[in-house]
Amino acid sequence: MEFSTLGQHCSMKTCNQLDFLPMKCNLCSIVFCKEHIKYEEHQCPSFYRKNVEVPVCSSCNNGASLRNRECRCDPSLKKREKVYSYKCSVISCKQHEAIEVKCYKCSKRFCLKHRFPDDHKCQRFENIERSVKISSDTTIECTRNTNTIVENKNQSNNATTTEDDKLLALTVQLSLNRIAQEENDFLLAKALQESEQEETRRNRATPMVTTSNSNHRPKRKKTCSIQ
Repeated sequence: MEFSTLGQHCSMKTCNQLDFLPMKCNLCSIVFCKEHIKYEEHQCPSFYRKNVEVPVCSSCNNGASLRNRECRCDPSLKKREKVYSYKCSVISCKQHEAIEVKCYKCSKRFCLKHRFPDDHKCQRFENIERSVKISSDTTIECTRNTNTIVENKNQSNNATTTEDDKLLALTVQLSLNRIAQEENDFLLAKALQESEQEETRRNRATPMVTTSNSNHRPKRKKTCSIQ
Protein backbone atom coordinates (compact mmCIF):
# COMPACT_ATOMS: atom_id res chain seq x y z
CA MET A 1 0.00 0.00 0.00
CA GLU A 2 2.99 2.27 0.37
CA PHE A 3 3.45 2.37 -3.47
CA SER A 4 -0.20 2.65 -4.42
CA THR A 5 0.41 6.04 -6.04
CA LEU A 6 3.10 4.69 -8.34
CA GLY A 7 2.41 3.04 -11.69
CA GLN A 8 -0.97 2.33 -13.33
CA HIS A 9 -3.39 -0.56 -13.39
CA CYS A 10 -3.92 -2.67 -16.48
CA SER A 11 -7.11 -1.71 -18.33
CA MET A 12 -8.16 -5.34 -18.78
CA LYS A 13 -11.06 -5.96 -16.38
CA THR A 14 -9.93 -9.50 -15.78
CA CYS A 15 -6.38 -8.35 -14.94
CA ASN A 16 -6.31 -4.92 -13.25
CA GLN A 17 -2.70 -5.56 -12.31
CA LEU A 18 -0.66 -2.66 -10.92
CA ASP A 19 2.28 -2.20 -13.24
CA PHE A 20 5.12 0.15 -12.37
CA LEU A 21 6.08 0.26 -16.07
CA PRO A 22 2.72 0.52 -17.82
CA MET A 23 2.58 0.56 -21.62
CA LYS A 24 0.14 2.35 -23.90
CA CYS A 25 -1.21 0.81 -27.07
CA ASN A 26 -0.17 2.84 -30.12
CA LEU A 27 -3.54 2.24 -31.80
CA CYS A 28 -6.20 2.65 -29.12
CA SER A 29 -4.00 4.61 -26.63
CA ILE A 30 -5.16 2.47 -23.65
CA VAL A 31 -2.79 1.46 -20.84
CA PHE A 32 -2.06 -2.24 -20.39
CA CYS A 33 0.41 -4.42 -18.60
CA LYS A 34 3.15 -6.37 -20.25
CA GLU A 35 0.96 -9.43 -20.81
CA HIS A 36 -1.97 -7.63 -22.45
CA ILE A 37 -0.15 -5.01 -24.54
CA LYS A 38 -0.40 -7.12 -27.69
CA TYR A 39 -3.29 -6.34 -30.05
CA GLU A 40 -4.69 -9.86 -29.84
CA GLU A 41 -4.50 -10.04 -26.03
CA HIS A 42 -6.65 -6.99 -25.39
CA GLN A 43 -8.64 -7.32 -28.62
CA CYS A 44 -7.66 -3.85 -29.81
CA PRO A 45 -10.67 -2.08 -31.42
CA SER A 46 -8.32 -0.18 -33.77
CA PHE A 47 -6.54 -3.24 -35.02
CA TYR A 48 -8.15 -2.84 -38.44
CA ARG A 49 -5.84 0.10 -39.05
CA LYS A 50 -2.93 -2.33 -39.06
CA ASN A 51 -4.69 -5.00 -41.08
CA VAL A 52 -4.34 -3.38 -44.52
CA GLU A 53 -4.10 -5.60 -47.57
CA VAL A 54 -2.46 -4.33 -50.73
CA PRO A 55 -3.06 -5.92 -54.11
CA VAL A 56 0.04 -7.58 -55.50
CA CYS A 57 1.07 -7.23 -59.11
CA SER A 58 1.27 -10.58 -60.87
CA SER A 59 4.18 -9.43 -63.02
CA CYS A 60 6.61 -7.99 -60.48
CA ASN A 61 5.05 -9.20 -57.17
CA ASN A 62 5.08 -5.64 -55.84
CA GLY A 63 2.25 -3.80 -54.20
CA ALA A 64 -0.01 -1.83 -56.53
CA SER A 65 -1.68 1.48 -55.82
CA LEU A 66 -5.13 1.21 -54.23
CA ARG A 67 -6.32 4.38 -55.91
CA ASN A 68 -6.05 3.25 -59.52
CA ARG A 69 -4.62 -0.29 -59.03
CA GLU A 70 -1.66 0.48 -61.26
CA CYS A 71 1.81 -0.95 -60.76
CA ARG A 72 5.13 0.71 -61.43
CA CYS A 73 5.90 -1.97 -64.00
CA ASP A 74 2.83 -1.11 -66.10
CA PRO A 75 4.07 -0.05 -69.58
CA SER A 76 1.19 2.39 -69.95
CA LEU A 77 2.19 4.06 -66.67
CA LYS A 78 5.79 4.37 -67.84
CA LYS A 79 4.61 5.86 -71.10
CA ARG A 80 2.39 8.28 -69.22
CA GLU A 81 5.29 9.26 -66.96
CA LYS A 82 7.43 9.84 -70.02
CA VAL A 83 4.81 12.13 -71.53
CA TYR A 84 4.17 14.01 -68.27
CA SER A 85 7.84 14.42 -67.45
CA TYR A 86 7.85 18.06 -66.29
CA LYS A 87 7.41 18.10 -62.52
CA CYS A 88 6.30 21.20 -60.66
CA SER A 89 9.05 22.83 -58.59
CA VAL A 90 6.72 23.51 -55.67
CA ILE A 91 7.66 21.01 -52.96
CA SER A 92 4.10 20.28 -51.87
CA CYS A 93 2.87 19.83 -55.45
CA LYS A 94 3.17 16.45 -57.19
CA GLN A 95 1.70 17.56 -60.48
CA HIS A 96 3.44 16.73 -63.75
CA GLU A 97 2.85 18.48 -67.06
CA ALA A 98 3.27 17.35 -70.66
CA ILE A 99 4.71 20.73 -71.64
CA GLU A 100 7.41 22.74 -69.94
CA VAL A 101 6.11 25.84 -68.17
CA LYS A 102 8.78 28.17 -66.77
CA CYS A 103 8.45 31.25 -64.62
CA TYR A 104 9.64 34.31 -66.53
CA LYS A 105 11.25 35.65 -63.33
CA CYS A 106 13.09 32.75 -61.69
CA SER A 107 13.14 30.41 -64.77
CA LYS A 108 12.00 27.43 -62.68
CA ARG A 109 9.60 24.80 -63.97
CA PHE A 110 6.03 24.78 -62.60
CA CYS A 111 2.64 23.29 -63.31
CA LEU A 112 -0.23 25.29 -64.76
CA LYS A 113 -1.59 25.95 -61.29
CA HIS A 114 1.63 27.48 -59.97
CA ARG A 115 2.95 29.11 -63.14
CA PHE A 116 2.49 32.73 -62.01
CA PRO A 117 5.00 34.39 -59.60
CA ASP A 118 2.31 35.07 -56.99
CA ASP A 119 1.18 31.42 -57.03
CA HIS A 120 4.57 29.91 -56.20
CA LYS A 121 5.84 32.88 -54.11
CA CYS A 122 8.65 33.68 -56.50
CA GLN A 123 11.65 34.86 -54.46
CA ARG A 124 13.22 36.72 -57.35
CA PHE A 125 9.95 38.50 -58.08
CA GLU A 126 9.68 39.55 -54.44
CA ASN A 127 13.31 40.71 -54.45
CA ILE A 128 12.69 42.73 -57.62
CA GLU A 129 9.58 44.31 -56.12
CA ARG A 130 11.51 45.09 -52.93
CA SER A 131 14.38 46.58 -54.95
CA VAL A 132 11.96 48.65 -57.04
CA LYS A 133 10.28 49.92 -53.88
CA ILE A 134 13.62 50.79 -52.28
CA SER A 135 14.76 52.46 -55.50
CA SER A 136 11.52 54.42 -55.71
CA ASP A 137 11.83 55.57 -52.09
CA THR A 138 15.45 56.52 -52.69
CA THR A 139 14.50 58.45 -55.83
CA ILE A 140 11.77 60.33 -53.98
CA GLU A 141 14.17 61.18 -51.15
CA CYS A 142 16.84 62.29 -53.62
CA THR A 143 14.28 64.43 -55.43
CA ARG A 144 13.29 66.08 -52.17
CA ASN A 145 16.91 66.72 -51.27
CA THR A 146 17.60 68.05 -54.77
CA ASN A 147 14.63 70.41 -54.58
CA THR A 148 15.82 71.66 -51.20
CA ILE A 149 19.34 72.19 -52.53
CA VAL A 150 17.99 73.98 -55.62
CA GLU A 151 15.83 76.26 -53.50
CA ASN A 152 18.75 77.11 -51.23
CA LYS A 153 20.96 77.62 -54.25
CA ASN A 154 18.38 79.87 -55.89
CA GLN A 155 18.16 81.98 -52.75
CA SER A 156 21.94 82.15 -52.57
CA ASN A 157 22.09 82.95 -56.28
CA ASN A 158 19.55 85.73 -55.84
CA ALA A 159 21.60 87.29 -53.05
CA THR A 160 24.80 86.81 -55.04
CA THR A 161 23.14 88.26 -58.15
CA THR A 162 22.13 91.39 -56.24
CA GLU A 163 25.68 91.89 -54.99
CA ASP A 164 27.05 91.18 -58.46
CA ASP A 165 24.67 93.70 -60.02
CA LYS A 166 25.78 96.37 -57.58
CA LEU A 167 29.43 95.58 -58.19
CA LEU A 168 28.87 95.59 -61.96
CA ALA A 169 27.08 98.96 -61.82
CA LEU A 170 29.92 100.43 -59.76
CA THR A 171 32.50 99.01 -62.17
CA VAL A 172 30.65 100.44 -65.17
CA GLN A 173 30.39 103.85 -63.49
CA LEU A 174 34.10 103.88 -62.69
CA SER A 175 34.89 102.81 -66.23
CA LEU A 176 32.73 105.59 -67.66
CA ASN A 177 34.37 108.12 -65.35
CA ARG A 178 37.80 106.90 -66.40
CA ILE A 179 36.88 107.13 -70.08
CA ALA A 180 35.50 110.65 -69.61
CA GLN A 181 38.66 111.69 -67.75
CA GLU A 182 40.81 110.19 -70.49
CA GLU A 183 38.82 112.06 -73.12
CA ASN A 184 39.19 115.31 -71.17
CA ASP A 185 42.91 114.74 -70.76
CA PHE A 186 43.21 113.97 -74.45
CA LEU A 187 41.33 117.11 -75.45
CA LEU A 188 43.39 119.22 -73.04
CA ALA A 189 46.64 117.75 -74.34
CA LYS A 190 45.50 118.33 -77.89
CA ALA A 191 44.58 121.93 -77.12
CA LEU A 192 47.95 122.50 -75.46
CA GLN A 193 49.73 120.94 -78.42
CA GLU A 194 47.84 123.12 -80.87
CA SER A 195 48.58 126.19 -78.74
CA GLU A 196 52.27 125.37 -78.68
CA GLN A 197 52.30 124.81 -82.42
CA GLU A 198 50.58 128.16 -82.97
CA GLU A 199 53.04 129.91 -80.70
CA THR A 200 55.92 128.29 -82.54
CA ARG A 201 54.60 129.44 -85.89
CA ARG A 202 54.23 132.97 -84.59
CA ASN A 203 57.75 133.03 -83.21
CA ARG A 204 59.14 131.86 -86.52
CA ALA A 205 57.19 134.45 -88.49
CA THR A 206 58.16 137.54 -86.40
CA PRO A 207 61.97 137.82 -87.24
CA MET A 208 61.31 137.57 -90.94
CA VAL A 209 59.01 140.55 -90.84
CA THR A 210 61.59 142.66 -88.96
CA THR A 211 64.35 141.86 -91.40
CA SER A 212 62.21 142.79 -94.30
CA ASN A 213 61.41 146.21 -92.85
CA SER A 214 65.06 146.99 -92.20
CA ASN A 215 66.07 146.12 -95.72
CA HIS A 216 63.46 148.35 -97.33
CA ARG A 217 64.14 151.39 -95.17
CA PRO A 218 64.19 154.48 -97.49
CA LYS A 219 67.59 155.97 -98.09
CA ARG A 220 68.23 159.58 -97.25
CA LYS A 221 69.35 161.82 -100.07
CA LYS A 222 72.65 163.43 -99.62
CA THR A 223 72.39 167.21 -99.66
CA CYS A 224 75.09 169.71 -100.10
CA SER A 225 75.12 172.61 -97.94
CA ILE A 226 76.27 175.86 -99.60
CA GLN A 227 77.80 178.37 -97.45
